[in-house]
Amino acid sequence: SEQVLLSLFVDDGLCATNSEWLYKLFLSDLQKKFDLSNQGDLSFYLGVAVDHNLGTGVTTLSQEQFVQTLLERFNMVCCKPVSTPSEPNSHLVRGDQPQNPDKAVVQDYQRLISGLMYLSCFTRPDISHAVNQCAKFMSNPGPTHVIAAKQILHYLAGIKHLKLTYTL
Repeated sequence: SEQVLLSLFVDDGLCATNSEWLYKLFLSDLQKKFDLSNQGDLSFYLGVAVDHNLGTGVTTLSQEQFVQTLLERFNMVCCKPVSTPSEPNSHLVRGDQPQNPDKAVVQDYQRLISGLMYLSCFTRPDISHAVNQCAKFMSNPGPTHVIAAKQILHYLAGIKHLKLTYTL
């Protein structure tokens, strides 16, 4: 059966279909009510670079640019890459939280963890556990929590070029 699938996020939309005529009809109806731009084939959506080869059936997803942006934002562009997103056998604990949190440190930590969560949800499942452990301390991170979060950036710095690959 013919279908049109639509994904919307704020002002970004993505449409997929198995019917060219149904797609044109759908788009025509939408354009009557909304100002739309048709960017053609999907190449970038919600911070994810998409490369799809119809001939081979291979689709790759990458957030290399988003990783680069995080590294720049947190002054870690030249950081030394590491091979794991967290130290083996490390455990983050509440006892490392300060009595009087520094608001600037808390805000920076929250921004970093939010960015890392975004990556882990889309293209970087390899950092999910480490990010989850750090996220437990978003309201009051201590120095060990900040170090653990930056460890994830060190890890990403060395493998930011890697992509998720899907094949048919």
